[in-house]
Order: sequence, then C-alpha cells, then structure tokens
Amino acid sequence: MQSEAGNKSFDCVEWTREARDRINSEIRDMSDEELCRWLEAQRPHDPFLAELFDRKTSPKGSRALTRESAGD
Repeated sequence: MQSEAGNKSFDCVEWTREARDRINSEIRDMSDEELCRWLEAQRPHDPFLAELFDRKTSPKGSRALTRESAGD
C-alpha cells in the first residue's frame, strides 16, 4: 500500500497543530481573569455548541468519566 501523504488536500494533523500553536501563543501571557474573558469572547454562535460551552458540570450517565472509573 502506497502512502498518499503528498496528495492530501487537507492535513488534519497539521491544521490541528497550527491551531494549537496559534491559540497557545495568543493566551500564553494571560492572567486567569484575562483568560476567562478570552474564553467568553470565543463563545460559539451555533446553539448546540453554545449548549456544550455553557455546561458547568460533566455529563451524566454510564459513559461519563468519573474518578472511580478512571482509577484515581
């Protein structure tokens, strides 16, 4: 099987690394208060994503990760 790395139209790993590096450089020197304001400014406009953004607690249910199930 030949690798198609040279023929990719979109490289997810590269895109993710670039986004991570951009965000890290943007928030690197922020205080906790500045970081909270920055996060609030990043609020998504999509209603589904906004609901996820607004959750204050972890999801409930059998698939929710708890300290007991994580082995802590």
